[in-house]
Amino acid sequence: MPTYEFYQLDVFTDTPLCGNPLAVFPDATGLDDRTMQALAREMNLSETTFVLASERATRRVRIFTPTAEIPLAGHPTIGTWWLLAELGHLELPPDGIERITQETGAGVLPVDIHLQDGRPVEVVMVQALPEFGPSVSDTRALGAALGGGPDTVLTHPTPQVVSTALPQLMAPIRSLDELERLPSGGTGASLVAELRKLGSDCVMCYTIETTEPQGAVRCRLFAPGLGVPEDPATGSAAGALGSYLVWHNIVRPHDGVSRIRVSQGAEIGRPSTIDVEIAVGNGGEITEVRVGGKARTIIKGQVQL
Repeated sequence: MPTYEFYQLDVFTDTPLCGNPLAVFPDATGLDDRTMQALAREMNLSETTFVLASERATRRVRIFTPTAEIPLAGHPTIGTWWLLAELGHLELPPDGIERITQETGAGVLPVDIHLQDGRPVEVVMVQALPEFGPSVSDTRALGAALGGGPDTVLTHPTPQVVSTALPQLMAPIRSLDELERLPSGGTGASLVAELRKLGSDCVMCYTIETTEPQGAVRCRLFAPGLGVPEDPATGSAAGALGSYLVWHNIVRPHDGVSRIRVSQGAEIGRPSTIDVEIAVGNGGEITEVRVGGKARTIIKGQVQL
């Protein structure tokens, strides 16, 4: 009877039972596609990862939702490499920053592991350069689909689809109070319809009005079409949001880098913190998107198959 170890982590937080939960199988050798999908359904979290050997990178990481495999995602990347470093499965220095590579459905991508006294203190992933998609012309309809009023969504900057991994709509909300009052998942089917007109399943609602320190942005992500009314921490959307804010000159670079702290998940009792860095070239072009954070391992278990 084969036995596989798994761990559950809370990602984009260092506080147990906060952040975004993730299940990781650090050695998935021998598991086939069907079994991985069944295990992800059994874990019943937004994502479960399976780590395998790779001839092209440090490791191969496969990412599954309860219903499908996806090419890449933020919190699964941060949590998986945090765990591998914590377990001592990687050859790493005790201090400093070590760059490794991961083979994913989106290709081979770099990940930086920050270490202190032999333990991870932050993991940072490099995302694809942003692609800017369609903008929203009818912000009143979008506001209604989100469960707000006709003026809930600002017209400047224009709401726009941005992708650094997946196409996701960036939606500026008029105030922190209005952001907090939006229902999880918006209005459900109406929001799904509005998003699919734009070729997206996710909307990242944000406001720069926060009670956080300077440089912070308060966010909520709704993806009812994917069965996720509200996600507590979304690394891919955070990278897209940082790119959007830089592109629209809402956040300006200092010494060639714009730094943004994304605060997400408080409204559903899972507060999370995501650190975003957008590198900008001399001509104002975005040259690199980095998304990082912490994690906390809280569960260890075994699956017998």
